[in-house]
Amino acid sequence: MQIGVYEGACPSQDQLGGGIPASGAVAEVAFQKGDDSPPVIGALKKAEYAFAAAARAADCSVVATGCTQADVTEARDVSISLGATSASAGACTSGETCADGRCVPTSDPNDPTLGAGCSMQLVGAGPLGLPLELSGSDTASTPAVVVTEAGFLVAYREYDPNAGAAQLTVAVVDEGGSITIPAPTQLPGQCTGSDESDAVGAAYAGGSGVVVSARPACAGGSGAGFDVFAVDASATVLTSGFDSLAGAALLSNDHAVALSGATTGYVAYLDQGSANLVGLGGLQTTGAAARFGGAPPQTLAQVAATDQTVALLAGTGTKLELQLGTASVDGGAPFTMPGTFGAVAAQGSRAFLLAGNTGATSLSFETVDVGATSAAPSTSFTPPGQGGIAGADVAAAGDRLFFAVEQPGALSVVVYDHASTSPVPLATVLLADDARIPSQETVRDGRIALAASDSRVLVAWLTATDLGPDDPIGGYALFACSP
Repeated sequence: MQIGVYEGACPSQDQLGGGIPASGAVAEVAFQKGDDSPPVIGALKKAEYAFAAAARAADCSVVATGCTQADVTEARDVSISLGATSASAGACTSGETCADGRCVPTSDPNDPTLGAGCSMQLVGAGPLGLPLELSGSDTASTPAVVVTEAGFLVAYREYDPNAGAAQLTVAVVDEGGSITIPAPTQLPGQCTGSDESDAVGAAYAGGSGVVVSARPACAGGSGAGFDVFAVDASATVLTSGFDSLAGAALLSNDHAVALSGATTGYVAYLDQGSANLVGLGGLQTTGAAARFGGAPPQTLAQVAATDQTVALLAGTGTKLELQLGTASVDGGAPFTMPGTFGAVAAQGSRAFLLAGNTGATSLSFETVDVGATSAAPSTSFTPPGQGGIAGADVAAAGDRLFFAVEQPGALSVVVYDHASTSPVPLATVLLADDARIPSQETVRDGRIALAASDSRVLVAWLTATDLGPDDPIGGYALFACSP
């Protein structure tokens, strides 16, 4: 038995025919028929909701559905009448099994052969947490995704400009695809009417993680600065601090923070149109900020770091500039590439630069080595979705490159092999083709991020910058990609 709780109207019969929709649910539970102690839905705010139910057979095929609406301001119990479906749908296919009302891979997530040859088999997917919803206005950041020894962390911020409140959510996705979302952390020092549409930054190294959120200055509140949180692999916030800035700070989508050690790293940010880099030690910035990327105005500031290089990416809105260097080796002159947006990843002494133009239908990437006098020839590809590209991200693992791409109502992942020599296309996944992944019909604004380990690839997204009353916060999908 599956039960989903939705704000507004009931899902259509066509939707329920495939089971409880994964997208847009305020709460969802699943349990065996006759279970004397089913899981609880939890607390709901006083409002009217649609309570939908689906009865599923052992192979997950839907045999009966129903939905009723109730206002929990007054109602204390809800009854849902189920009617038999005319034709069973939603049964699991070969290689899958029905667990908790969802089709999941039959393979053991710990099986080293899962995803062999980078098959990009879906391991798990689902929605992100509950929205902030204080005054009906919700501004969402771009998520940050990082690899840990136990899986992945996903961090994002929501801000209500009318209530002057913000919260930070840090979730953990394990290698089996399950997500755990602890209670959000309320961000201090907030004021009404601020612009908090920028991203959050996150990084993880040596068993320790950090999440950074830029706090704008406001009348009656604190000055501008960074809220910095130390987190572990279980998404537990261990300690937090506030580091003030002389100017304002905006964090760019993807790769705003990088760690070179367990407690040291960098923060890249924009301040009045200038790209800046400042050191990070524990919960405090260290040293003076240094400008990079040429003369302002800049629209992008990103950093990626390894023990061999630091890659800095800036953008003017029409051109991207990548600078590489280490403490002992000169990275040479900056590399430039046309593009209105971009993303950078680093591995060893090499950086990978992704470039795109908003509204275009293709993307390009280059490989750049420390000390090189020129970049490798650029490679272009066209993602499988339709329409202009709103945003993209890049990650590197082993000898492979991974790209997450957002187009109108569709997300995709594109994989290239032999990234260090002659990149060749290896796999392409259009997320909308898999009904187990939350719907992306209303995604917009390019709020997407991904990370890759040696066996898994995680893509996470937030639906939009300004979430409407019917918008889900976003979702995630985890794929298997092993040697």
